[in-house]
Amino acid sequence: MLITTNVTEEFADFRLDIFLNRVTGDEISRSSIQKLIKDGFVCLSSDEKKILKPNYKVSIGEIFTIRIPPKRPLSLEPVKMDIQIIREFEDFAIINKPAGLASHGGPGDINPSLVNGLLYYFKELSKEGGAIRPGIVHRLDKPTSGLMIIAKNDKAHIALSRMFQSREIEKIYYAWLVQSPKTNTGRIDLPIGRHPTERIKMCVRKEGRKSVTNYKIIKTISSNKHRMFSLAEIQLETGRTHQIRVHFQSMGCPVVGDMLYSRSGNEFSKYGLLLFSQKLKF
Repeated sequence: MLITTNVTEEFADFRLDIFLNRVTGDEISRSSIQKLIKDGFVCLSSDEKKILKPNYKVSIGEIFTIRIPPKRPLSLEPVKMDIQIIREFEDFAIINKPAGLASHGGPGDINPSLVNGLLYYFKELSKEGGAIRPGIVHRLDKPTSGLMIIAKNDKAHIALSRMFQSREIEKIYYAWLVQSPKTNTGRIDLPIGRHPTERIKMCVRKEGRKSVTNYKIIKTISSNKHRMFSLAEIQLETGRTHQIRVHFQSMGCPVVGDMLYSRSGNEFSKYGLLLFSQKLKF
């Protein structure tokens, strides 16, 4: 897998590891980026033999390529981590996933995922979703925090998966947006598919899959610098990758702190992505 990206004005003089972490959003952690650089998997297109270091200062117009090496076997060792268990039942549990923790392992990331934490806290987890994703019925993006349902056995996993597919599980999110949609309530019905050139991104495209997001603006505020922000309550009818982030970015009001889809993401990096899985009802 290759990721190619060029340096724009907003990233001039950034450290290479920070720049690549910003442009890959939540897909690859900074520690993983640093290891890829040190292991020679990042090159400068104009001088492929140049030895790069994480603290290399990038310049406008430079093009870098990240080569993601073949996946190594993911570690399924239990790891103690800060995971809040909201409710636990015989067959399933509701947990609060922290921001910055991947739901399961992925390409290029060497850090423990939620799966490692679940293996520490639960004696039994479903295997219906695959050997490397025990217990995972649905996922949240790495920077998104909030409620997730964890299946403790295969019977529960199959039942919960069917409920997700038939839209019997109501999912409510809260998000802070930069600016605000033109209307305080609305239904965004725009198809989403893989970005044609930036493969780690999704985008609104005609040939994408049907994607529907309902929203209600419940609060608007103005900052000291007179910038407008709005708090949205969001209900999903479908569950596409990055759906909320893509839909609101397409309307000109991206989620605050979105490093992948918002040009202003860097301004709010200390807060993280202000998107939360608030309610699950079934």
